[in-house]
Amino acid sequence: MRVHFVVHESFESAGAYLKWAEDRGYTISWSRVYAGEALPPNADEFDMLVVFGGPQSPRTTREECPYFDSRAEQHLINQAVTARRMVIGICLGSQLIGEALGAAVCQSPEKEIGHYPITLTEAGLRHPLIAHFGSPLTVGHWHNDMPGLTDQATVLAES
Repeated sequence: MRVHFVVHESFESAGAYLKWAEDRGYTISWSRVYAGEALPPNADEFDMLVVFGGPQSPRTTREECPYFDSRAEQHLINQAVTARRMVIGICLGSQLIGEALGAAVCQSPEKEIGHYPITLTEAGLRHPLIAHFGSPLTVGHWHNDMPGLTDQATVLAES
């Protein structure tokens, strides 16, 4: 499997996702956009796309952050979904997925900064890729916005 990571800031890392991919011998490629690394030209370059977080939002412009191109990332995400590739979004990444699929990001009713539990939904408890994590699971949070959901979305976990 070919896994492509999109990382927005030098202080963000692929962390456990990288270890997971390495442990399985997957081919790993990167777009460290903060360092000027380009996005893949299309979804034929990977089997799984993992888009990480950052301080940006889908509304961040190139003038505000010259190395972050929200529209280009949303276009790649849309291509990946259309090509039936696996797509995972963490924080900003999930917001970009929502926007790419037509669901608007909105401001969270309260900021989440720190360690908070996430709880798997019934669908999450049955999902073969995440059920083994157990529920609740305490993870680091740092966000002000939350992704919108399309009518076809299945929520696997929530905080």
